[in-house]
Amino acid sequence: MKLSRREHHRRDPVTPYIQQLRTTCILVLILTFCLGATLYAHSLKESQTVSTPVSPVADKINAALQKLSSRGAQDIAALQTTAWSPNKVKAELVIVGLCQEKQMKELLSALAEHNLHATFFITGGDISRYRSSLLLAGTGGHSIGVTDGEAISSTGAATSRSIVTELCRTGMAVQQIAGIRPTRALALALPGEERLAAAYACALDAVVVPTRVVPPSQTPQQIEETLQSLSRGSILCVRLDQMEQEPADSFSHLCKALADTDLSRKARRLLAEPYAPAAEQSRVYTTERAAAFTFAVLRNRAEVEGVLSALQEVKGKATFFVTRDDLADSRDLIARILQKGHALGIAVQATRFSSAQALLEELLSIQEELRTSFSYSGDLPVRPLSGGSTLHLEHACGAGSFTLLSAMLYPVKEEDRRSTDAAILLQKYFAKEEVALQRGEIVHFQMNTYLSSDTLLGDLVRLVATRRNIYPLKPVMEILGNSQYTYRYPLDPDTILPEVKNAIHPGQLRGDAIDTIAKRYYGIRWVSISNYLPGFTNEEIRRLDKKGLIPNSQNYIFLTFDDWGTDRTITGLLDVLKAHHAQATFFVRTNYIHNNPNLLRAIAMEGHTIASHTRSHIPLANADPSKKFYTELTDAQVKALQSDLLASYQDLQEVVGDISINGRPALSRLFRPPTLAVSKAGLYTVFDCGFTYSVSGSITTQDYEAKDAQTLVNLMKRNTKSGAVFVMHFSDNSVHTAAALDLYLSEMESRSGSQTYQFVSLSEVLR
Repeated sequence: MKLSRREHHRRDPVTPYIQQLRTTCILVLILTFCLGATLYAHSLKESQTVSTPVSPVADKINAALQKLSSRGAQDIAALQTTAWSPNKVKAELVIVGLCQEKQMKELLSALAEHNLHATFFITGGDISRYRSSLLLAGTGGHSIGVTDGEAISSTGAATSRSIVTELCRTGMAVQQIAGIRPTRALALALPGEERLAAAYACALDAVVVPTRVVPPSQTPQQIEETLQSLSRGSILCVRLDQMEQEPADSFSHLCKALADTDLSRKARRLLAEPYAPAAEQSRVYTTERAAAFTFAVLRNRAEVEGVLSALQEVKGKATFFVTRDDLADSRDLIARILQKGHALGIAVQATRFSSAQALLEELLSIQEELRTSFSYSGDLPVRPLSGGSTLHLEHACGAGSFTLLSAMLYPVKEEDRRSTDAAILLQKYFAKEEVALQRGEIVHFQMNTYLSSDTLLGDLVRLVATRRNIYPLKPVMEILGNSQYTYRYPLDPDTILPEVKNAIHPGQLRGDAIDTIAKRYYGIRWVSISNYLPGFTNEEIRRLDKKGLIPNSQNYIFLTFDDWGTDRTITGLLDVLKAHHAQATFFVRTNYIHNNPNLLRAIAMEGHTIASHTRSHIPLANADPSKKFYTELTDAQVKALQSDLLASYQDLQEVVGDISINGRPALSRLFRPPTLAVSKAGLYTVFDCGFTYSVSGSITTQDYEAKDAQTLVNLMKRNTKSGAVFVMHFSDNSVHTAAALDLYLSEMESRSGSQTYQFVSLSEVLR
């Protein structure tokens, strides 16, 4: 009989023990599993905590630290203090940090516009803050380098381990994000061996130390000054971590200025922009009392020292033109010239250059070298080293805004290279003792010419400065830069006073000609009868003035001067007039003023009236050989006179047409007849052209024939009265005029009461 399972168990006494044992085993197994799982989890957690460095970054750091600890003495990164750049610019551009994406785009746009390459040196913090800007810099074709906080703050707190860790982590992040492996690190201060070793351990080739560190926000002037002070091959660092809110404009200025230090590119740009070719200037158009000596070729040291000594003796400053060879071979002489207070220019052998661009690059290069190596900030004029200018040089100077100079006088010639006597050379090239250098005149001395003497040139400089010159010697560009005295010649027509401009032209005499002549002609005593007044009837002659006095109620006397002269004569005369506060009227014969417009303008600038004495000294009547009988002008002579009068006024207008004296034009429409001879046709022509008065005078001093000053003084004293018009001359043969006038005016100043006079110009009364 079969039992049920239940009955079977109930009947089997062993069964309960077996079941209990099984249960116990199961519980033990469960507990063991749980404990094992717990221990495994704990073990895994500890393993993960301890093994964090087991990653690419950790591997690199560990490898770098191992490399650092086992390095040899030569295992250091290179120290880079000069440019490493694909550009031809003056300085390599490195940038510390990154910035917001919008600003980064603006900075990268400025770099692209000027075709500049930069290296961005960044920290791990830069990457975490400006990840997208890092991508922009990388995709923009720029280089990425690394740095660390201590390297740009110089706190001194970093250790080799911390430097390695920071550089490795940053470098790996750059490589992962931008796909660029950094090869250089940056330090703002000169790094020690520890930092160079750390960089080497991180597989970096070099540690870059900038030449100059600037903020991104600078004025254009500050930018120019910064770049000017840098030597070519420098490293310029911009710190974005010091960036102001809107630096784009300033950074763009920096990029443009830096791009312009690529002289080839700058030359091309300047020549592509609108410009006018430069014209050679042999003088400075100025009324300043100054002349200029220039020198070139610094090969003979003893000769240069002799010239410097001579200039010091005469208290003169000169301009020395420097060549490329001088920069290579005579730097100490250039420094000595500057130490003595002289100015510099640039000399080039223009014929050796095949293009304006090549010439302009040369000029820009020499200019840069003088600015950088000698801290020379003055304007640098340019002149051909030898020979004349060329079209290429004129275009190069025009595009580069260089002043192109020559000279009025070259007293050093190859034909005199064996000369030994400076006095002979002075007489050869400055024959007339009475003739002095003009205001603004440039005299050029070519050095290294004389073969027999190192002191000859200095001696010649000394003689010219003391015997043929009355003005201070100044650097050319100092004279040219003194806008108080400089002017444009011929004057720009738009600057000429409206009441002066083209005021003389035919067809202005209306009404009765004799009435006009009678009212506006002031004659002289000896021109009083028909023999001296051809063309007039006796009745008309009776109406003409024959005294030459100008009616006035102020005890005015009118000092007038005719013809033309040179600087020594005229400046001496001007000094006398100025010393006595006297104003005069100068009747100018204009056919010589083109050789010295500065002197004419100086007369007007000192407050004197300018008037016409014709261009070619054409008389208004024909004299017979005895000069006691005069005849009328022919039609051809009238036509020639008319042309001469127009030309004379035009000559004067081009020099002084813009000058006012106490609200009146310095250039008047007064006229003085040459030789004082007149005729009816001659005076008609004068007034028909628009001249307002023809003034001869009350007394002609014939000062050009005077034997001494006192004779002239006595003559003037005898003819002193209100309204007197003294006819004198400012020609070089009137050697006693200035001295006589000084004596006369001194005596007049000592008088009192009704015997006192005022010496004024004719335009004070005749308007």
